[in-house]
Amino acid sequence: MTNPTKTPTALYRLFDQDGALLYIGIAVDPEVRLRVHSREKTWWPQVAQRSIEWFASRPEAEAAEIQAITSESPTHNVSHSTTRQRGDAKAEYRSPYPKPRQVRIPTDMWTQFGRAAKLNGTSRAKVVSQLIDWYISEPGVTPPVRPPLASGSPS
Repeated sequence: MTNPTKTPTALYRLFDQDGALLYIGIAVDPEVRLRVHSREKTWWPQVAQRSIEWFASRPEAEAAEIQAITSESPTHNVSHSTTRQRGDAKAEYRSPYPKPRQVRIPTDMWTQFGRAAKLNGTSRAKVVSQLIDWYISEPGVTPPVRPPLASGSPS
């Protein structure tokens, strides 16, 4: 099982064409996170530059993120912001998911899938999203990593 406190984590900053700081965030896989931002954030077209700084663990990245947001005041952050409040970002969010999608999967398979995803330190939703991105040939996407077979599992 992956230990999230020891997982290298990136702190990223997004800037507009004039160098104004738009957003600061952290992610284990910044490329995937930035793709999500590109689909969800109305301000994404303003992003012209980015920087990525790696930390040895998520707690280190979280501490750096909080310090950066409070001292650098990015335009679109709400969490840890000294100038924005919860709810201020509602107008900046566009959901790429206008309605839930349904897929019929036997309960035992869904349960096994959830366990396998958790063993890999992720979630079913993230694995399905990554698999779809890979399947439709999104640039730079690799298929999700499969966990090792459990002893006694069929091959």
